[in-house]
Amino acid sequence: MRKPQALVLTIFSLIFSSCEKDPPLNEPGSNETINEWTMAQMRQYYYWNEKITQKNDYQQAPDLFFKSLLFKDDHYSSILQTLNSDTYGNTLTNTFGFDMVQLQNQSETIQLVTQVVPFSEGDLMGLKRGDSISHINNEPTDHSNLKSLLSKSLLLPTMHLTRNDGKIFHLPSSYISQPVLYTAKLISSSPTVGYMFLSQFDFSGAYPLLEAVQNFKSQQVQELIIDLRYNPGGQVAFASFCALLLADIKENDIFAKYQGNKNIKNREDSFATALQGQPDGYSFSAKDVLKQGLHLKRIYMLTGSNTASAAEMLINGLKPYIDIIQVGDKTFGKDMASTTIVTPEDIRGSERAWHLIPMIYKIYNKVGQGDYSDGIAPSKVTDEFAFLPLVPIGDSRDPLIQEVLQTINVKNILAKGAVTTIEPTPTLKPKYIGSSYQEMPIVVNKPIKSEN
Repeated sequence: MRKPQALVLTIFSLIFSSCEKDPPLNEPGSNETINEWTMAQMRQYYYWNEKITQKNDYQQAPDLFFKSLLFKDDHYSSILQTLNSDTYGNTLTNTFGFDMVQLQNQSETIQLVTQVVPFSEGDLMGLKRGDSISHINNEPTDHSNLKSLLSKSLLLPTMHLTRNDGKIFHLPSSYISQPVLYTAKLISSSPTVGYMFLSQFDFSGAYPLLEAVQNFKSQQVQELIIDLRYNPGGQVAFASFCALLLADIKENDIFAKYQGNKNIKNREDSFATALQGQPDGYSFSAKDVLKQGLHLKRIYMLTGSNTASAAEMLINGLKPYIDIIQVGDKTFGKDMASTTIVTPEDIRGSERAWHLIPMIYKIYNKVGQGDYSDGIAPSKVTDEFAFLPLVPIGDSRDPLIQEVLQTINVKNILAKGAVTTIEPTPTLKPKYIGSSYQEMPIVVNKPIKSEN
């Protein structure tokens, strides 16, 4: 049964298509009818509705008309037309099981693998995080063509990667289900420090995460590192699940406040309310999750420019309750929630439905902290690309993990010579981030209108 006002995280990859024949003006399905309806919805719900200027060209294609209404600083609102609602969206991670980054300075450009999905074909063939790639589909990569080569690869049945040592990886195109929890382990015994890497927020990782937390409890973990540096978000309900399982909070504590325009009611959700948005097939209660939790008063969060959306909500939402020590780089900066409004049949006629996805809320925590559209800045800035080669995920030699361990003063990890394979490198800045780093939108149900 669908729960009212429940938060859900969705990702649309619906394909645009033009109409075979335009219906007459003012008839259902005509551009004019759809655009007039679109204007009404945007004036009612859009966060920047007061920035909308009067439009006269209602005969434009609906997608162009919608985009003409958007505020100049709005980089997230979108409009899509139904064609294949089962399409999930192709990324390197869910198609070929890896992702990469291009780093560049004045003298060199390198392409590094940043993630390899466990048990994917690439993983089984020996592709590793930190591998340097020289060719894609037999074409040499450089500063100008990487994005194009990767985009073309997503349309092919097989992708050929050439590593710098000459080894070629033939990666078949297939749907790859990325595990939520890559690894969970102890990285220090004195004090006891646990580490877990979360690739995204999805309830497919609920039971592995529960098992990991139970193991940490049995080992009396004193400090915890949560690695979110490549986490683009996902289900807000799962972010709440993580919070309840890890932090010292109460089920009715406020997780997020949502502030919209003057036409719609503001709202706030507790951790328990947010958890109610879990998908069908799951029935976790906040009270039961808390009973199994770690109740930590301090958590170390590893972040980067790809930490986005619900992952940022977790960091911001926990700040009023526990000590969040953020290490790494500034986050992506997705501090807004959208809704999906679908053209009704009397508007679209026999045409395929249009899905308006406007931004309608700014997101804040219990004490009003938010407005992080430029990203959430870490308390301890550490550039993972300043020390190469990249080590495996969860390796204690990782510069972000090292920064945490130094903060905790873990003497057995920081013994002399512990980081001999990691060397400072000339300044290399990410020029191109791989296709998997796409923030997953926070979507709420259509809001309730304010009473005048």
